[in-house]
Amino acid sequence: MSEKEYVKNIKLICELLQSDPTPGVILKLRESFETLSKQLKAGPFLEVFEATLSNIPFSALFSLLAAPDNKLIVTVAEVTGQLLKPVTWPMVHQTFEEYIIQGLAHPHPVVKALVLRQFLKCEQKADPLCDIGMAMDYLLSEESVSAIKTLLAGNESQRFRVYDVVAAAIKDSDSSFEFFRQEGIVDLLLKEGSAKDVLVAMNFYELVPTLCESSVPYEYIESAGVFKNVLEQVQQAKTDDSVTSSLLRLSALKLFSRMADAKGISPASFYGKYAIAPELAELVLLPEPRSDLKITAITCVGTIGNNPEALEYLASEKTALEALVTVYNTSIGQLRVECLRAIACIFGYSTTPSGAASQICYELYAKLDDGKFLVGLTKEIMKGFEESCVAGLAVIQKLVHHAWGLHEIASYQNIVNFLLMRDSSRAKVAQQWQFSVIESIVKAPEAKSEFDDETFARLERYAREGPYYAVATARVAVESS
Repeated sequence: MSEKEYVKNIKLICELLQSDPTPGVILKLRESFETLSKQLKAGPFLEVFEATLSNIPFSALFSLLAAPDNKLIVTVAEVTGQLLKPVTWPMVHQTFEEYIIQGLAHPHPVVKALVLRQFLKCEQKADPLCDIGMAMDYLLSEESVSAIKTLLAGNESQRFRVYDVVAAAIKDSDSSFEFFRQEGIVDLLLKEGSAKDVLVAMNFYELVPTLCESSVPYEYIESAGVFKNVLEQVQQAKTDDSVTSSLLRLSALKLFSRMADAKGISPASFYGKYAIAPELAELVLLPEPRSDLKITAITCVGTIGNNPEALEYLASEKTALEALVTVYNTSIGQLRVECLRAIACIFGYSTTPSGAASQICYELYAKLDDGKFLVGLTKEIMKGFEESCVAGLAVIQKLVHHAWGLHEIASYQNIVNFLLMRDSSRAKVAQQWQFSVIESIVKAPEAKSEFDDETFARLERYAREGPYYAVATARVAVESS
């Protein structure tokens, strides 16, 4: 068997590490580490990981971070980061403690960011060995803050690598937020929201919901006028058709939709104060069926509606849900698929739905296709187009979680017949969703009372046999005389 390429490359790196660091050797090392980085990404990761560390210890990698070549430092830092991914914080702290402070003081921003990311490994609170206090002590140390401020004086890429670290720490504790606020780092981040560079503003919008996992940072961000300014940008962009304006608007819409799941807010209160629903309704009704703004607005309605409290807001406000119904009832092709995905999100806000939100879902269901939603949806699924079939089955699977939805399915024999009919020619993902629907039906408490005994027995058998079961056929061997 021929030697694997990553093994050859690792051997070459080992040979180069034994050579004098001439410009030619540095160049070859850079090229070899770039290749190793790609090989780690391509995988199989564990094989490449074990082969690398069996031949190139971390100490050798750390020594290369002091090489007189910035491009080599960047490449080695990338490989080191990949190799450190499976390494827990206790192992990092115990084994590499001497390198932590050295890394924070390193002149290259990539190395500083590499060290800062290690502190966040204690985010996984499920790990009983993870001393999050110790990790945060390092992150909030004078050396770490100095490294953070150095990076924040750099370019956009450097800044947002650090902001990601800061946001993750803030998400973990209010005390971290207060620390970074007092250091002026939170205010630096908030200023990014008013940057003239659209990519900087978009990166900022991406981070905001992460920061709002607690009411403390949310209230501070709100007091700075961030949400008011973002909503105004959405509204003012109506008169600006430029690409830049459209990109910013798309990013702003996603920010508002993701706020539905931010733990630091009351969704009903938030959306009542920052009325994004009318803006979404207007965009959902745009005449261009393939408009990015239209598709994003439809997705955002689904994302917001996936939170029961936010769904109640949408129902009271009406315009966004009514716009979704209007578009679904008149749409075809990809646009209908996007509507189905949003409807699945709304119907699927909980595996045990009840109360007002479930009633809202029923009222939405009754308006779709003028009350014949399940009939039209079954036809859509049976057309056999993968995307529409999967999107339709996803809606059916979410309907099962509602008592009224299960009743509707059991009352429509065409969809029951389709679900029980195996077809190996369907795409695997469609077969998986078909199985998921049946599995959900069988697990539903009301299923036995909704289906007759024979049908329920067939559903149970399908669930036992799995998504890809094929009926065995007898083969007769004929021996010629």
